[in-house]
Amino acid sequence: MAIFGIVTGVGLPNMVNLRKPYKVQGAARQIAADLQVARQRAIARSARYRVNFNTAAKTWTLEREITPNSNSWTADGSAQSLPSGAAFGTISGGNPIFNTRGTLSAAVTVPVTMTGAHTRTVTCNVLGKTQVG
Repeated sequence: MAIFGIVTGVGLPNMVNLRKPYKVQGAARQIAADLQVARQRAIARSARYRVNFNTAAKTWTLEREITPNSNSWTADGSAQSLPSGAAFGTISGGNPIFNTRGTLSAAVTVPVTMTGAHTRTVTCNVLGKTQVG
């Protein structure tokens, strides 16, 4: 029993650290998927969609423009959260807004970081192609 306690005490902290890269990768893939959903809905519904990143709260929300060119937005689903310990890096390009053709006015990069794991960056070009790197 004592040996089991020693092995668990030594190995358990290392097991927690092994999950960090998977958490960051999973969050980056979810962001990429939500960017694609926003693009597809913008095309299908002929309405502008955006993904609103809240770096302070570590969340993002898919939003639809209420009336064309009003720049007033309403949530189209619930807010998604980053995993515990993860954070957004500096998002370049601001909150991406997809027009009715599914394109952006500027490319967007969204870095997701976590201590003890590599940073993963989600990139979406002006044509709406999304990659995780």
